[in-house]
Amino acid sequence: DERLKDNITLLSNPIDKISQINGIEFDWNDESYDHLDGHDIGVLAQEVEKVLPEVVATRDDGYKAVRYEKMVPLLIEAIKDQQGQIKDLKSRLDEAGL
Repeated sequence: DERLKDNITLLSNPIDKISQINGIEFDWNDESYDHLDGHDIGVLAQEVEKVLPEVVATRDDGYKAVRYEKMVPLLIEAIKDQQGQIKDLKSRLDEAGL
């Protein structure tokens, strides 16, 4: 709710931030938590932490965890940024008669 937030600003450089995070596939190893096993997809918390430290939590045992739902605002702004770039490029093509 907007009424619960102060100092509201748009996320800056969303595409640059996204480009610093790799989507990966992997297999959980023997040191992972009991409920995590097999093949999976995700991101590396250490990579995300460099770009968006506020979405990474360090658990009591020292392992890092990504709060994926908190990455959604970055993805929204990145899509809007890309759409703006696409619109600009289409406009330039139209002006050039292409």
